[in-house]
Amino acid sequence: MKHKHILNIFLLFSLAVLSACSVISCRPEPPSIVLFSATPSEINSGASSTLKWGVKDATSVTIDQGVGEVSANGSKELSPSKTTAYTLTATNAGGTVTRSVVLYVTEPPPTPPPPVVDTTPPVIKTVSTSSETETSAVITWTTNEPASSDVEYGKDADYGLTASSAELTTDHSLTLSDLAPNTAYHFRVKSSDKAGNQASSADNIFVTAQEKSQYSLALLSLEWGRRTESTDIGMGISPVQGKKYLYIKGTLQNKSQATLRAIIYTMNCWSGSTIVKYEVYVYRGPALPGQVFSFNIETADDPTVDNVTIDFADSVGRDIVVTKQQ
Repeated sequence: MKHKHILNIFLLFSLAVLSACSVISCRPEPPSIVLFSATPSEINSGASSTLKWGVKDATSVTIDQGVGEVSANGSKELSPSKTTAYTLTATNAGGTVTRSVVLYVTEPPPTPPPPVVDTTPPVIKTVSTSSETETSAVITWTTNEPASSDVEYGKDADYGLTASSAELTTDHSLTLSDLAPNTAYHFRVKSSDKAGNQASSADNIFVTAQEKSQYSLALLSLEWGRRTESTDIGMGISPVQGKKYLYIKGTLQNKSQATLRAIIYTMNCWSGSTIVKYEVYVYRGPALPGQVFSFNIETADDPTVDNVTIDFADSVGRDIVVTKQQ
């Protein structure tokens, strides 16, 4: 009886061991992921990285993000447009395991907008001329932006001569030299901005000053006024008033070292800032160096005249420099 009880215990133990074997030892282990990496793990947008993996004891290996089913060991070059996480899934009868790797993508900085192209030429304003001497003139103008300075000039509209400055400025001034006295010149100005846009003015004209005379005079006295011509008819009757005249008179001294053969006087009659009439007279010398002589010029009166002036020129029409004697 005792031996039978021992046998039963042995049989129960054997059944337990067999049952455990069917539950533990007879079910395979899940697969193992030995390697799953991205080299390099950070890339710039447009560059590539190599995804590598190694799996043991798997019946199925897949990688998401469109890679799909792969062999147990392998690699693949990837070039995602943005940071992406890749997950490897390995499966067998013993179960499923996963591992993930992140491939970081550095996106390029935003593309700057294209530069604004300047296609607008400068605006030229206030073109003017002034005469420094009878053989030179100064041309000035302004622009609304810094620009170069060019003047084309000549005795006709074909120009032919040029003065220029490459300095970029808004206030332009160029001196034209070696000009002929008492001569009309055509000119136009041009300016180019930093972008090369060029503007030009219309054709303009200036006249150089007349060449100065070699003679010089000192004005010792000067006066102007009005006078009335009266006619005495006698017989105790008061004189009859006749014509009215404007006059200008004075005294001059020849301050040059040469004898003046003749002097051209121009009597200018002004109404405000406007010359309403003028008269030209010729004094026929000679006036020796240092000699003092007088002049007295008159013309028919004009009631609008409020000032009378006089200019002096030599026998060939060149202006004579006149100084006032203190």
